[in-house]
Amino acid sequence: MKNPPLVLIGGSFDPIHLGHLWMADAVAQLLPTACIKFLPTAGSPLKHTQTSAKHRLAMLRLALRDTPYQIDRHEIYKKQPIYTVDTLQQIRHQLGADRPLIFVIGQDSLESLDRWKNYQHLLVYSHFWVFPRSSISQPYRVPPTFESRYTQQPDLLTQTAAGLIYLDQRTPPCISSTKIRQHLATSRPLVPKRIWEYNQSALLYGSTSSYEY
Repeated sequence: MKNPPLVLIGGSFDPIHLGHLWMADAVAQLLPTACIKFLPTAGSPLKHTQTSAKHRLAMLRLALRDTPYQIDRHEIYKKQPIYTVDTLQQIRHQLGADRPLIFVIGQDSLESLDRWKNYQHLLVYSHFWVFPRSSISQPYRVPPTFESRYTQQPDLLTQTAAGLIYLDQRTPPCISSTKIRQHLATSRPLVPKRIWEYNQSALLYGSTSSYEY
């Protein structure tokens, strides 16, 4: 393909876990020619104890080793506030007008999409690929504001540069980074082996078990 789609999976990745990798694999299954990148966010002013960019990047590199996935550093070292629409605009400028750009989000983000900064411009720059959340009881559907952008065919996202929303019906594993940080001792099966080993030396997260509280 002349212009393979660029797929961005955003998040704090504090730490990256198997649920994040599951989503990348799920997209790759349907879009085998796509270039998939993880987009770590900058530290949030609301999370005073968030792990440093240095450690989060190091864990991403370890987790993505021996995979076809890459890291995009557009946001991680920028100062807050950072808005998705600005990041997508910058990346679109770099990609040019024709290459497909796909931004991966969860159902919870989809439901609030019309409250994001300059939400009317989001689909000018990118497609959106959505995964359901097992913890959300609301119907899994595109909000009325974006109904005209909905497609059931993921391959259509590779044929145009931006403008569509695809709802993936496959549900990612329900894994919480917060719980991993709090109870790493019982979270070993939820993170790549290299991430577990990294924490043994860096001591980033607590080692208590959930049943110790």
